[in-house]
Amino acid sequence: MDVRRAAAAPSAPQDPADDIRAQLRELTLRQQRFERFLGRRLHVDPAGLAVMDHLVNVAPTTPSELARHLGTSTAAMTLVIDRLAAGGHVRREPHPTDRRKVVVVPAEEWPDTAFAYVAPLVAGITAATDELAPDERAVVARFLARAVAAYDTATPS
Repeated sequence: MDVRRAAAAPSAPQDPADDIRAQLRELTLRQQRFERFLGRRLHVDPAGLAVMDHLVNVAPTTPSELARHLGTSTAAMTLVIDRLAAGGHVRREPHPTDRRKVVVVPAEEWPDTAFAYVAPLVAGITAATDELAPDERAVVARFLARAVAAYDTATPS
């Protein structure tokens, strides 16, 4: 939504696309607020939270693979992993097939602890999804796929 245009014509009928963009903006703000809340509760900074998300939802992996996946240097990733290890959030284990490498693994209780905070969000999204008719779900799914593609297009690898 063009803020200048909206300010100049507050009583003008709203373009439905503007409403969708506004709702996406609100969703993004709520997601950022939730991530800050989660980081505070779990005592993890944003970079650490991104690492933990990858370790829990994708797989334990090497520091260099984490750095590549998260788009940072291996030196920066080492600092993040050091902070996570010092906080008891992760441990380094020998790589199963390459003795020169280590694998970063979340602490055993971490997924359950994190999920306790995430569960209400998952339940709310599930309930919202369950309320949609199949044809509505298809429309929402197509829209979200296109929104993700827009982010991918705007963010070169």
